Amino acid sequence: MSPHHFFYDIPVYRLPAKKYYAEMDQYIDTVLFPPDDPFSGALREMERKNQNANVAIRDHLYQSFGGPWQFNETIGFIRLHFFGSQIRGEYFAVKRKRIVRTRNKTLLFQTWKLAPEIDVPIDATSDVIFNAVLEYLSYCRKELKGRHVDSALLEAIGPYVDWRRLFVDSLRRKS
Repeated sequence: MSPHHFFYDIPVYRLPAKKYYAEMDQYIDTVLFPPDDPFSGALREMERKNQNANVAIRDHLYQSFGGPWQFNETIGFIRLHFFGSQIRGEYFAVKRKRIVRTRNKTLLFQTWKLAPEIDVPIDATSDVIFNAVLEYLSYCRKELKGRHVDSALLEAIGPYVDWRRLFVDSLRRKS
């Protein structure tokens, strides 16, 4: 059995969803209504009057831009685990000098420890452990400047997890 007891994978995105969709909207708008085309205003007015006029082309442009942000803009994962009494996160990411919008990627192991580990007191409560996990992720965000570390799902379920039991079980497995 692995000495690492992974408990959650945190996705890392190239950029936040709001920025991605703003870029997508701008791309679609520029293709449909080119700024240098003298007919763009009339085309925009036609679409305003008939909202179904460009549905098919908008859908095509949505797909060609990259589709939904949530699964297509992932550039890495932080794999959280307990290592003894510490919280650590291994990092897997695309290996490229410049990360741009793409659908072809292979995630590769980058490092055993993305950020400085957080020590968990042996007698820590579930709340203390969960807050330590969130603190560790804040350190990861500092290491991954300009990227979006998405802990939303972890934060949603975290208050309901028995972190104490998970932590103690990982300590028992190690020995």
